[in-house]
Amino acid sequence: MIEHKPLYQAMITATSQTLENMIFSEAMEHFDRSYKIPANELIWTSILINNPVQGEIILAMSKPSLKNMTASIFSLDLDAVEDAQTNDIINELLNTIVGLFMTNLVTDNQTYQIGLPEVSEDELPEIDANTICWKLMTGDEEAIQIFANGESLVALNDN
Repeated sequence: MIEHKPLYQAMITATSQTLENMIFSEAMEHFDRSYKIPANELIWTSILINNPVQGEIILAMSKPSLKNMTASIFSLDLDAVEDAQTNDIINELLNTIVGLFMTNLVTDNQTYQIGLPEVSEDELPEIDANTICWKLMTGDEEAIQIFANGESLVALNDN
């Protein structure tokens, strides 16, 4: 996996801004680079980037972490959180992260076009050597993993 180039820092910045604004938490690199979210707890959402580059960004976390975030955002007890609310929150997190990420990457007069996020609880798509991976965590040590793939999107990492 490709790491620690300008594209990598742009995603950390976008994720940090999003978490600070939505759940009043920070984002930092996960202390265990080998950590994987347990498959039985996994929930993820993906969004396509259509213009000026093509690619896909995936946001993955554990269902308990997402439920905690959702309860915090809506000021609810954990047992009152519904699946529709968690799906809305994970989609909104990704949509906001990708919006900030793309805003930081394109020039001032350039626009970008992204699709709509789609939630899944299936196994993550295959992660290959051309996929950029961010293993992050919140201030409460809740794991967040972000993946970017797509030849023209990943090529921005070389700039």
